[in-house]
Amino acid sequence: EQLKNDPTLSAKMSDIETFTQNYVQNPNLRLVNGKVQIPVVVNVLYKTTAQNISLTQIQSQITVLNKDYSATNSDYSLVPTLFQSVRSGDITISFVLDTVIRKATSITSWSTNDAMKKSSQGGISPTLPTTKLNIWVCNLGGGILGYAQFPGGSSTTDGVVIDNNAFGNTGTVTAPY
Repeated sequence: EQLKNDPTLSAKMSDIETFTQNYVQNPNLRLVNGKVQIPVVVNVLYKTTAQNISLTQIQSQITVLNKDYSATNSDYSLVPTLFQSVRSGDITISFVLDTVIRKATSITSWSTNDAMKKSSQGGISPTLPTTKLNIWVCNLGGGILGYAQFPGGSSTTDGVVIDNNAFGNTGTVTAPY
C-alpha cells in the first residue's frame, strides 16, 4: 500500500539498504561487547491498568529480542524449513531499553492507521526515530498482534506497534504469544 501511494519509496528503501551495508562496515559503530547496540524507546498507551504494562514485562520483550537476534532462543531449532537457509545465528545486534514513555488514553483499541504514533491523535509521537527504535505497545483491535513500518517511510511514523497482550513473556501477555 505504501509503495503504491509513494512512488519514491522504492528508491528510498534501496538507499537505506545501501546505507545499512556501508554502516555495518563502519569501524566507528557503537559497539558493546562486539555487538551493534540499538537503543529502544517503548511507548505505552493504556486505557486500563492491565494495559499499562510493567517494566518487568517491557524488559522481558527486550530479552526476547536479544535472544532471537543472538540465536540463543529456545525455539531456534524450530525455524521453518523455508527460512533455514537464511538463518545465520548470532547477527551481533543487541537491543537496550533506553526510555519508557507512558500515556493514559480514552481510546479503547487502536487500528493500523498509525494514530498511536501521533500525539495529535491521542498517541505518542516518536522519540528521535533516526537514532532510536520506537515501539508502541497498545491494545490493537481486529485481532492484529502488531505491525512495523517498512524502511524508507516517514520518520514521523517509523517503528513497531505491538499489542499489549503479545509483548514480552510475562505480565499481561497471553498464550501463545
